[in-house]
Amino acid sequence: MSKPKKQKYNFNLLPQDPFFKTGLGRFLNWSLSIGRYIVIFTELIVIASFGSRFVLDRQVTDLNESIFQKEMIVQSQSEFESEFRLAQSKIQNVSQLAQQNNLVEVFAIMQKVVPDGVKLQKLSIRQAYISGEGIAMSNAALNNFISNLQLSSFFSNVNVSRIESRDEKKAGFEIQFSSNYTL
Repeated sequence: MSKPKKQKYNFNLLPQDPFFKTGLGRFLNWSLSIGRYIVIFTELIVIASFGSRFVLDRQVTDLNESIFQKEMIVQSQSEFESEFRLAQSKIQNVSQLAQQNNLVEVFAIMQKVVPDGVKLQKLSIRQAYISGEGIAMSNAALNNFISNLQLSSFFSNVNVSRIESRDEKKAGFEIQFSSNYTL
């Protein structure tokens, strides 16, 4: 004799709603089952961003404190730096003067070239180069000064880069010149 087969019975006491067999019903059923995962994932992102905010705020605070400390260090050293730069410029000027052992001769030549009506306000003497600014009280003094520079055997490549008349209340001309010199 053969054994009788056991039959399986599926009992579903909840009736199936025919709405869930339609396209809209299946979509809503899918979106409700997947939707909870989307909500959980979104909440995890919000919690992670909220937690990372504390870390980032602490880093910003630490960086601001570090910048403030470094600014204080730089400010405390600024006076020393300005004194150091001043000393460097003085050393550079002295070394330039030491290289120009003929500086006294240049002043003697300039005294011969500059006429009485011209006053030099600024004079820069470098190795084989001279430049300056001044005021010529009259047109004749200006012409005499430029002629003396050009005719002097000590000066070459004379360049008068600016000649401007002074304002109405002051007579004369402002001049700016440069030249090479040889001794």
